[in-house]
Amino acid sequence: MEIIQMCDHTDQSVHERCSAIIKRVRTQTETCDELSLEKKEAIIQPSKRRFSFKEIDSIKTARTKSFINWPHSTPSRESMASNGWFSCNINDRVICIYCNTICQRWTSNDNPQEVHQRLAPQCAFVLSLSSSSSKPKPLVMDQNIGEPFKPHHASMCEISRRLQTFNNPSWTQSSPTADDLAQAGFFYSGSENTVTCFYCNGSLHKWSAKDSPKVEHCRWFPNCIYARHFCGDPLYFRIQMKKSQLTKKNDEIDQNTLVRLVNA
Repeated sequence: MEIIQMCDHTDQSVHERCSAIIKRVRTQTETCDELSLEKKEAIIQPSKRRFSFKEIDSIKTARTKSFINWPHSTPSRESMASNGWFSCNINDRVICIYCNTICQRWTSNDNPQEVHQRLAPQCAFVLSLSSSSSKPKPLVMDQNIGEPFKPHHASMCEISRRLQTFNNPSWTQSSPTADDLAQAGFFYSGSENTVTCFYCNGSLHKWSAKDSPKVEHCRWFPNCIYARHFCGDPLYFRIQMKKSQLTKKNDEIDQNTLVRLVNA
């Protein structure tokens, strides 16, 4: 599966490379004519609500721990995390959960803070860093996501904790794997094969070997911020467009078609 088209731009900065990626994502966004108007407003249109930005400690901890397999010594994992980046655990791809910015192919000359500021100057996290040289203070501002990153189950933000919940005799599924489910944001509820998303609190059950946790997550809970970020916008919108097309035909999602999206 290719969430973001990988190109070798050794002579370009991270800013230039990621700007190209964002441009492609925005182009795809503009072509999502199959989504209903209501769904477009929920998924695409920026919100005008205002709120105070204040990151909870569990999110900071989860962001730091996401870099456990970070492949570079420079920029360091500490520098990446302290400047708002989450590791996607796919090569050196990172994402900011507050502004939707995705970056990859980092070099030793790249500064995580400068890259974040250049790509997303109005990002809530970037502005919170700019407001103080020490501890960020709450800010009131417009934000594209429309609400703060506030998971329903903050104690399950860490993948390792979600994985631990599957060490339960009641969990008998071998496929999808516990690792794939945890990566997609799910933890085991303790009942049959029902899993719950730590962020949106959505639950799914009756899993089969053909099911892709991240595809099903976006399919059934399209407004879940974590699921959208984990999939990446290109795959996310492909799932939503295909879902809309299939629903119009027979109000039933073709499972095999959705699974094939992952391998496209």
